[in-house]
Amino acid sequence: MKGARTDPDCRRCRLAETRTHVVSGTGDPRSPLMFIGEAPGRDEDARGSPFVGRAGKVLDSALESAGVSRDHVYITNLVKCRPPGNRRPKTDEVDSCRAHIEAEVGSIRPKVVCLLGQTVARHMLGDRSRMRDIAGREREAAVCGREALVFVAYHPASCLYTKENVESLRETVRLCAKAAGLP
Repeated sequence: MKGARTDPDCRRCRLAETRTHVVSGTGDPRSPLMFIGEAPGRDEDARGSPFVGRAGKVLDSALESAGVSRDHVYITNLVKCRPPGNRRPKTDEVDSCRAHIEAEVGSIRPKVVCLLGQTVARHMLGDRSRMRDIAGREREAAVCGREALVFVAYHPASCLYTKENVESLRETVRLCAKAAGLP
C-alpha cells in the first residue's frame, strides 16, 4: 500500500541526477505508527521501495519481535532519492525534500513516529544528542507540524555493523508498537 506519492520525476535537488527511482513510503496509510529512515540505499533505489535491503531485514525482524506486521505500519525516508555512495543526505537535500515528508506525515497522521537514526533526529527534531542518550526515549514533539509521540531508534543499518544496537532497536520498536496500540 502506498501513502502520499512522491513525484516520480522530482528534480528538486542534485540527488535526482544519480538515482534510479524516487522512493515513496509504503505501508498502511491509516497506521498510527510511522517509521522515518534517512535515505534509500542501493537495493531501495533499484526496487523503488523503502527498507527492502539488508537494513530492511533488520527492521522487519524488529517488527516481528514486537508482534507487528510490516503491513500494519507506514515506512518512509527523510529524502526520497539515494545519495551517491550511500553518504548521509546534505542539509540542502533534506530541505529540498521536506515538502514530500510533510505531505506523507500530513496524509498518514501518525500517533507515534519512530525516527531511525541520529541524522533523522537531527533534521526532524533539531536534536544533536548522541544516540546512546536518546535511543528508546519517548517525547511529545511536532513532526512536520503535527504533534506526535516520538521515539528515536538506532538505524537498522547501524545494527548490521554494531550488533550491540540490535536489542535497543528491538526494544524501541516494541515501545512504539505498544504506544500506537498495535499488537
